Amino acid sequence: MDKKTYKKNMMRLFLAKKVIFFGFIVIMAFIGIIWFARPKTSEVEKRELTKFPKLTISGIWNGSFFTDVDTWYADTYPLREKLIADYQAFQSRFGIRTEQLIEASPEPAEVEETKPVDPDENLVEGLGDVNVSAENVGSIYIAGNSGYGVYAYSESGSRKYAEIVSRVADNLKGKADVYCLIGPISAGVMLSDDVRKSIHCDDEDVATEKMYDMMSENVKTVSTHHALKKHNSEYIFFRTDHHWTARGAYYAYKEFCKVKGIEPERLEDFKTMKFEGFLGSFYTQSNRSRQLGDNPDTVEAFIPNDTNKMTTYFKKGSTFTENEWKIVNDVSHYAKTELYSCFAGADQAFSFIHNEKKTDGSSILVIKDSFGNAFIPFLTDHYEYVYWIDYRYYKAFISWQGRSDPSISALVAEKNIKDVLLLNNINFTGNIKALATLDTMYR
Repeated sequence: MDKKTYKKNMMRLFLAKKVIFFGFIVIMAFIGIIWFARPKTSEVEKRELTKFPKLTISGIWNGSFFTDVDTWYADTYPLREKLIADYQAFQSRFGIRTEQLIEASPEPAEVEETKPVDPDENLVEGLGDVNVSAENVGSIYIAGNSGYGVYAYSESGSRKYAEIVSRVADNLKGKADVYCLIGPISAGVMLSDDVRKSIHCDDEDVATEKMYDMMSENVKTVSTHHALKKHNSEYIFFRTDHHWTARGAYYAYKEFCKVKGIEPERLEDFKTMKFEGFLGSFYTQSNRSRQLGDNPDTVEAFIPNDTNKMTTYFKKGSTFTENEWKIVNDVSHYAKTELYSCFAGADQAFSFIHNEKKTDGSSILVIKDSFGNAFIPFLTDHYEYVYWIDYRYYKAFISWQGRSDPSISALVAEKNIKDVLLLNNINFTGNIKALATLDTMYR
């Protein structure tokens, strides 16, 4: 090939590359201006996307309007989630990382207000001690096909939590028995001590017992770490989500029964439901890690023996609606990121169970974060009434009812409750913002 032909071919190739490149830019820009195709919510991230900013003179003058438009454009781009998923796939093929640590909020589902489940909307094997090395400090540790919640001890948060629990118990002395169950998260139970230390994950067992020691003598504490650790070859924590599975919650429930002095139900005596393909908070918080996305979870639920009926209140705007619901609900038609919602109506302001097979007046109130959802079904067969509240919505619920006193003492007196259980995962106990919200219920 002579030089003249070679130059001509190279020029054609250069022009072809330019046409492809600018053609791609034009297509992507065209997609970006299709207003009606822009999504309003993210199914994967379980949140409402950025709204188009309001045009104001001050916003134009200080430039905030244009910054907000840029944020809106990027957040609601029609192919955003597909492009992120493709980027994750590209990363996994060209630079495989089997271990990584990702910074994230300690408990995103508990710290930020999440949308309650709407009834009108469609929404493995165990590992034993995992021995793998780590890279950097973070709050989500991904090793192989599993994510693990990483715990960092907070002295101030822990002391604050202990004070709140103690105040409840002291106020209710002689009226109700108060129990506290601090649920461990996955790293402290599923990872070996060497790996846990290498990623600077504090010892959950030591931290839990330290908090228990800070509490009033009127608090009946429930230790669960060792019981769960003994079963870490089983499927007791999700791979793609920060929650324990129902099986993990069951072993914690057995420890509660020991402290309470009652006989636990046998796991094999429950009927079960299973929901395949669950992709939880670790998946969304890790920017849709391909390692996790290729290995979704199965949500297994154990149906109470006495009844599967409950009543809950869904928040819609500034009002609440009463709904008859299922303690273990069929969520097979829900989005794959919402399958944990099968338990106890998910996170609602106020819910309760009336077990008509019992007539002894027994009752319990559970003050919980979302770890309590998988735990509550196991309490059904032991009490005539099971009540539970979500601290994020409860004050608004009380206001909607027209009642002035949002305190736990008032609720205990009104419902003649005999047992109160504070059930939170250990990461919650270090979050001052969430604790401040919870604390207002006990003033």
